Amino acid sequence: MKKYNLAINILFWTLTAFISFIAVLSIVSPNIIENSLLLKKEKQVIVKTEVEEEPMPMVVHVKKDVNWYYFVATGYSANDPNQGTNATTATGTEVREGIVAVDPDIIPLGTKIEVKELGTFVAEDTGGKINGNRIDIFFDSKQEAKEFGKKEVWVKIVDDSIEIAENINKNN
Repeated sequence: MKKYNLAINILFWTLTAFISFIAVLSIVSPNIIENSLLLKKEKQVIVKTEVEEEPMPMVVHVKKDVNWYYFVATGYSANDPNQGTNATTATGTEVREGIVAVDPDIIPLGTKIEVKELGTFVAEDTGGKINGNRIDIFFDSKQEAKEFGKKEVWVKIVDDSIEIAENINKNN
């Protein structure tokens, strides 16, 4: 029986020493105990499913109708006797790339327009054959104007204060 009591005593004191060691270790270095195999905790992973956005200042969105108009465009260049042009526009400025000839009854002179896929132009010139829904785009050389030829294009007015005349199909 003494052997049995001795074994229990040794086991009791060993267990007490082990628990004391763990208690001291948890106070001195808490990370070791948290990551140990003895006290394995399941980590909880939180996954956000929504994107939280910071509050934006109040913005009012105004839907604006953008009207594109069908026109027939041709190219022209300066000093081309076949086209009856010279180096001065109808508004008195020198011809240059970025201007178009228009029918002033349809698009007022000085109006900024956008030609879809070609860019932005200013209506500064007129022409004898430019009536109704026709525009003439200026090119630096006669060759470029000839290569452009005659095309169907979509035009919109860039300046909000100007509107195209109602009847754009005067004389095609």
